[in-house]
Amino acid sequence: MKSLKEKFEKFYFKYKNKKNFFEKVIKNWQRKNRTNLYKQAKDLLQQADNYSKQLAESFIATVESQPDKILQEKMFKNFKKVYKQLNSITKPEWRQWVEAIIFVGGFVFILRTFGFGLYHVPTGSAEPNILVGDRIFGNKFIYNIKKIKRGDLIIFDNPEFIYNKSSFIDYYWQKYIGFPIPILGLNAGPDNWVKRVIAVPGDEIEGRIENGKTVIYLNGEKLDETIYVNPYPLIRLKKSTGFIDLDYFGPIRIPNFLRTHDQVVRYTYVPEKSFQDQPYYYMTKDEIITKPDGNYILSLPYTPTYEAGYFYQGIANSVDSFGPIRLPEGKYWAMGDSRKNSRDSRYWGFLDESLIHGRASFVIFSVDSQEPFWLFEVIKHPIEFWTNYLRWNRFFKKLNNLTIESYKTNQEVSDAKKQ
Repeated sequence: MKSLKEKFEKFYFKYKNKKNFFEKVIKNWQRKNRTNLYKQAKDLLQQADNYSKQLAESFIATVESQPDKILQEKMFKNFKKVYKQLNSITKPEWRQWVEAIIFVGGFVFILRTFGFGLYHVPTGSAEPNILVGDRIFGNKFIYNIKKIKRGDLIIFDNPEFIYNKSSFIDYYWQKYIGFPIPILGLNAGPDNWVKRVIAVPGDEIEGRIENGKTVIYLNGEKLDETIYVNPYPLIRLKKSTGFIDLDYFGPIRIPNFLRTHDQVVRYTYVPEKSFQDQPYYYMTKDEIITKPDGNYILSLPYTPTYEAGYFYQGIANSVDSFGPIRLPEGKYWAMGDSRKNSRDSRYWGFLDESLIHGRASFVIFSVDSQEPFWLFEVIKHPIEFWTNYLRWNRFFKKLNNLTIESYKTNQEVSDAKKQ
């Protein structure tokens, strides 16, 4: 183990080699009249010289006096502290900026990976509890201290996404960063989905069609899902995104997200309300897609959904008829609250626990729009945006994560009423 004297001599050599640089920077600040920095750095340099001189002298023992080891350790500690401050204050500004960006970026990355996340909801699979255009706060830390339970609204990676495992760099970029940089060969990661946990490991789940209505059985008991399943029909609309109706501007190709696109969507529709008074989405009659006879195209709640590709629904398999299935360890059954508009465990089966980020806690703010960036909606509707598109009533709205006590089967509700 090195003695304190050896440590000091090694550190002093380091300081001595850097001292000329410190003096050069300090003189430059004096010439540029950067008075505060000049005085601060000059004072630190003087302190460093004093500590180094006193320490050097203290190691010269005489017959009359022996070195005070406690005092030496204290001075050496202060000497290193002052040197660190000098090193920091005299760094080039560009380097300070780079280090600050790296530090902040690393801190944000760790916080977003393990603490919380901010999510934009692009689909209506969880209506009416979560709407298209909601910006959600997701608690990623919660499942480090609590178990995932039935009724939780969870945020997870698209379980059908296929990672690029042929490239080590691209794989981890997709997994932890996610946004694409095509020029560098970095691809987009999986979309984040929000669904409700219906069954947990060890549960037995079954989907049935009874009297033309879809029902879920959990551990042999029929669930009462009226507290969270969307009770309203879905109406078909044509929505426009982007705001530049050009593919090219001269030789420059317009990015896809800026170009105008029409897309067909299905939104929750309350028949008793006019289009202008809809409680969940702002609609206009021009956006409604109708049948040849003029009637609206509606998807009714609790009706069976049949797999795509089957023309005769009478003989097609319904995704709502499955099981009974016993969930193995580490697997969950997740379904959207808007069953007619959700691709969930009925299609892709078990959800692996490793794909789950955390729990959806509350809506930060909400914009009634299919646009990926709410600013686009401001550009297109600078006045109406504040009255028709910004959902003021959803700001900081707590989401409906059910407790175990409120997540009851029909039989438990019936027993409670009898008591």
